[in-house]
Amino acid sequence: MSVEPDQIRSALGQVIRDRAIHDRIVQDPSAALAGLGLDEQTRAGMLACGPQRLLAYHHMVHGRLFKTVRTFIGGAAQRLGDDRLRADLDAWIADPGPKTVYLRDVPAEFLSWARPRWDADPSVPAWIGELAAHQICIRALRNDPREVHPQTEVGIQLEQPIVCNATVELVRYRWAVHRLPTKYDPEAEPELTPKGHAVIAYRHADEQPRFVDIKPRSAHMLELLIAGKTLREALFGACEAMGETLDDEILAVTAVTLADLIDRHVLLGGYP
Repeated sequence: MSVEPDQIRSALGQVIRDRAIHDRIVQDPSAALAGLGLDEQTRAGMLACGPQRLLAYHHMVHGRLFKTVRTFIGGAAQRLGDDRLRADLDAWIADPGPKTVYLRDVPAEFLSWARPRWDADPSVPAWIGELAAHQICIRALRNDPREVHPQTEVGIQLEQPIVCNATVELVRYRWAVHRLPTKYDPEAEPELTPKGHAVIAYRHADEQPRFVDIKPRSAHMLELLIAGKTLREALFGACEAMGETLDDEILAVTAVTLADLIDRHVLLGGYP
């Protein structure tokens, strides 16, 4: 009885993904493949060039994914150490493994699996998952296909929305990982982010990712502006979220904040 091509592909996929199957092939190649449901003829064909050919596929895939993830998460990988990162990555590749066909998306998929495990592990610094997410965010901003348009040079109006930089995103970090040194410092530890504060993540007109701290009321206002609300709606919505009443002092602070956000290229001005 011949083995279906899908069964052969499935077996090869398991060899590539699973470290335990890799180790069984090292010990007894034919028995390991038999355990994957392959008949004697198919096993002979797959092993005709020696078991090292099968093992090479495993090493190539794991090695490439390891280097990609380690590069993307930067200082978080260095703090974890290669042994821990490799063990976690091997476990993830085995099950569930990557779903994306794009190598650049693999680190984010891996992190969605690994972060809850790191967060629950007292031997891992509590901020490691957040730092890894921040490092991935930096690359995502660099590669974001959306164009960063020039400022409109049009004044903003209370009853109209404000044009926003298309790459802007509000992130709420528990730890101020965006303030850690760019160059990895094993002694550096992030501070806790003040309650309610957020970080504006965006790509500037100079094509470089930027991260700007923003206070709670301004964060609520910006979130509403990004959603397309008018300036009036954003102002009143931010005050409502803070349990405040809009007054002259808040208006004065808001005017300074809006000017700063336009200057930073977070907001681009009024609609033409």
